[in-house]
Amino acid sequence: MNKDRGAAHNGLTDWYWQRLSAVMLLVLIPLPFALLCAVYMGVLDQFELLEIFSHFVPLLLHTLLVFAIIVHAYFGLKLIIEDYVPAALMRVPLTGVILLIMGTIGIWWLALIWAWGG
Repeated sequence: MNKDRGAAHNGLTDWYWQRLSAVMLLVLIPLPFALLCAVYMGVLDQFELLEIFSHFVPLLLHTLLVFAIIVHAYFGLKLIIEDYVPAALMRVPLTGVILLIMGTIGIWWLALIWAWGG
């Protein structure tokens, strides 16, 4: 009997974070789409949208959305890499590069939103 638990050795923790971020995305994703629909239909203009993002709560919700997207994408891609890249010498740097790219995009996105709303 093979007692190899896989490469991660922490599947339950990864599963937990993936599901927690999925629930956060389920709650938070409709909010920006509602704003986009309101702008598209002419209910809001650019200045009213900027006024919404000048308050703390929308900025906080958008920050939570960015973190949930990054966490969900990271754990999903990490699992794919661990399942389909056989060599550990390739898995570790590939996972690091993905984390670096997603972290950079997340920091840029948050800086843009907080500068726009602040």
